[in-house]
This record gives sequence, structure tokens and C-alpha cells, in this order.
Amino acid sequence: MDNIITLLQKVQHLIALDKQRKEEARKRGEKYNIFSVLGIETSEVRTHSAFLASLLNPNGNHGVGNAFLDAFVKEMNLGGLQLDTTNAQVNVEHVTSDGRIDILIFDNNKKAVIIENKIYAGDQPEQLKRYDDYAKQQFTNGYRLLYLTLDGHKPSEDSTKDLKDNQYFRLAYNNNVNIRDEDSSYSENVISRDVLHWLEECVKIAYNKPLVRETIIQYQSLIKTLTSMNSENETKQEIIKLFATKENYEIAALIANNLHDIKKYIVYQNLKPQLEERLKLFNNCSIKKFEYGEGYYCAIIISVSSWKNGEIYYEFDKYNGTEALIYGVNDISDHKVLSNVSLPGFNHNSNWVAWKNFPYYWWGIDTINDIFSGKVADTFVKSIKELLDINESLGNVL
Repeated sequence: MDNIITLLQKVQHLIALDKQRKEEARKRGEKYNIFSVLGIETSEVRTHSAFLASLLNPNGNHGVGNAFLDAFVKEMNLGGLQLDTTNAQVNVEHVTSDGRIDILIFDNNKKAVIIENKIYAGDQPEQLKRYDDYAKQQFTNGYRLLYLTLDGHKPSEDSTKDLKDNQYFRLAYNNNVNIRDEDSSYSENVISRDVLHWLEECVKIAYNKPLVRETIIQYQSLIKTLTSMNSENETKQEIIKLFATKENYEIAALIANNLHDIKKYIVYQNLKPQLEERLKLFNNCSIKKFEYGEGYYCAIIISVSSWKNGEIYYEFDKYNGTEALIYGVNDISDHKVLSNVSLPGFNHNSNWVAWKNFPYYWWGIDTINDIFSGKVADTFVKSIKELLDINESLGNVL
């Protein structure tokens, strides 16, 4: 037990240092990122493909002509492909008979670069194979097929089908992330430079164009966040070293094996009584069901005594290993009388009268900390009042 206490004290020290680093970064303005503010950090099409293509486009509004594209071709080498960047065109979501190519760069000499861009999405069946077949027909003087991911990992065999490794290139946003390789020959088709390095060259090129330069820097910051190239990664590495011993690994495994139940205990022992106490502010609201961590779907249901046909519903959906929480109104009437009711600011589908994402959508460390402080319970109360007010404004339709 003493060993566990000593170890936890060391971890608490590392967490305190991490919080200090984050606060210092926030004060310097380094935590502000326009892509994060807009909630589009991981959108492959709307953010990453669109932004990269805008830089690569010689006719783009960045005002540097083909300089960014020239730097890309030079930095990535591309197996010696001589692309004429002076007359190149760049398309996003280029439509073919076999799918949409994320980024297509081509010149008047029937040469091209095809980029399949993956942030978190999985591969589609025969995706790279289909794009390779398309390129063979359209770009007879040479082309390069790039598989772009955060860490440069290999595409699935389902995507490549019968493509050989030397028929496509693996490109990483950040090569400092460990590449997940299954063989020792990966270097034959891995581009040594990464997107972050090219973006650094773009910053230099745009030295006299402050709006363009600072936007690129913002995007660099986003990529570093997505690839854990920040203070959190530094803390992570320190914690890994701390637990990566024979003695400490057993403690780490014990904690990991019980983490779900620890989280569940915190929710039941803190959030539930906090919510019960706050519901006393309303004369007509009570907890009908409080279920957390019980299965794939679980819910918190608030009954409103003055509502005849609906109830306030919070549903946890197991999504990518974590709890994604949405809330709104469910129809509990026998004949689904609320099927045509629409609440302003909420979505509507066949399962929900009204729904949208709860402010605490992902239930990670920050959410648990805010459960202890009571902020999560306050947010529940705010959402309940929101729905009560909307119902009243609509003439008590619920």
C-alpha cells in the first residue's frame, strides 16, 4: 500500500506540472485556435483536405502563386515525379466513377498527385486500388498515390487489395509520432518529410503575408495537438516511464482494470445526489431513472409532472470507447402525439422529439473534475430549465 501511495503522489506531481504548463500556455495565447473554436478540428473534408488544397492551389487567395506547391513537391520528393506546378490544378473531393478523391493535383502534361487523407476515418473497400486504377487511365505520363495519416501508418489490405508497397507512398502529418509498422521494409514507401515540415516552409514563404502566415501557424498548432506534440505528450511520456517498471506496472494494470467502476462510483456518489438536490428548485421535476455505465446505451430521465406526453431524456452512447451524451425530449404518449412537434434549436428524428449534444458531450477527465465541483449538475439544471421554458413558450405542447 505504501508503494501505491508513493506512486500516486508522484503522478499527482506530474499532473500539477501539466496543469501549470497548460495555464502558462493559455496566458501566452497558445491555447487559442480558430479550428478548435469552430469545432472542426477533425473534419477531413471541411478542414484538413480543404485547407491543404487551398495552400497547394497555385491560383489560391494566399497570393504566393505556385510557391507552396513547389515546396510540397520538393520536400516530399514524390519518387522523382516532375509535376509542372506553373499550370497545375487542385481539386478537393474530386468525383470519379469509383469514389471521391480527397485531393487531386494535376498538370497539363497528364501527371498527377492523388492524396487520400485520413484523420480518424477508416479505409473503404479497395479505396487505394480504385484510385490507382483511375490514375492509370487518366494520367498516363506519371502519377503518385499518397496515403496521408496523422502518424504515417499503413493502409489496410482491404484498401490496397493487390497493390504493392512501391505503388503508393505513406505520408504523415507528423513523423515524430511512432509509425505503426508490421514489417521492416516500410521505409521503401514512407516519405521522410512530413506535413508539419512542409508547413514550416510555407510559413517562411509567407513571411510578408501576415494573415496567411498566422493561419498556417494556427493549423500547425492543430496538427501538433492532434498528434499529441504538446505539453500533454510530455506528461504522458513521463507517466509511461514512471509505470514502465516491473513493480509499478502491476499497480497501473490494477488501476486500469478498475477505472470504469471508479468513474461509475464518482458519478453515482456525486452527480446523482447533486442533481437530486438541485431539482428541488423545480416543483414539477424528479429523477425517473438514473443509469450510468450499465451498458452500450444508458440514460438519465427527468420526469416533469405537468407534461402529459413527453419527458426529458439524457442518453449516453458508447462512441469510440467513451460516452457521448445527447439530451432532449422523448415522446411517452401511447399514440406518439409529439411526432410533428419541433423545438427551436434542437434536432428532430424518428427516435427523438428533440435532441442535441449536451455541453459535456465527452465524459473524460475534465468532466469528472467538474462533477466534483458541481458544474456538471448545474449544466443539467440549465438544460432542464431550457426545455421547460421552450415548452411554455410553445403553449405547453409537451
